[in-house]
Amino acid sequence: MTSNTQAEKALTEVFHEWVASTVDPEGFPVPHALVRNREGTLTVVALAVPPTEAYAVMLKLWHQGAEEMIFALDRFALPGQGTTLGDLLAGFHFTRHAAPRPFIIEYQHAPRIVRPIDWDNVHWTAGLYGEFNQVLRQRLGIAPEKVQDTVGGRG
Repeated sequence: MTSNTQAEKALTEVFHEWVASTVDPEGFPVPHALVRNREGTLTVVALAVPPTEAYAVMLKLWHQGAEEMIFALDRFALPGQGTTLGDLLAGFHFTRHAAPRPFIIEYQHAPRIVRPIDWDNVHWTAGLYGEFNQVLRQRLGIAPEKVQDTVGGRG
């Protein structure tokens, strides 16, 4: 019998380390996810689907019993988006005890730079929540014209 007394690494830390070690000249052509089930088993998922379908795949994995998961899509940044490098991963971290959290990880292949996870980028947080909400509306069969704008008292 073996015993592991070392504390389990946070999934976000494992994901960041994985990203830092796998960036290549093309960036991340196939987005990936890490999924931890209720028993603690960690699975790496290659999201070999169009980016628009990645959210649906992740929601399916969530409904199949994931306890925690993190995924990101390869993106590029434009000036004014609160970033300093041109390339980034943008995604979500899901846990059973909290709301999904959007994040970005800025990176550059050469010279290799991988910034820490940024949970507070205003531009990308808004965009990611918008994408996620659109997927949820589609999944629930809510037509875009039926969604009312309640920001600023309209709708």
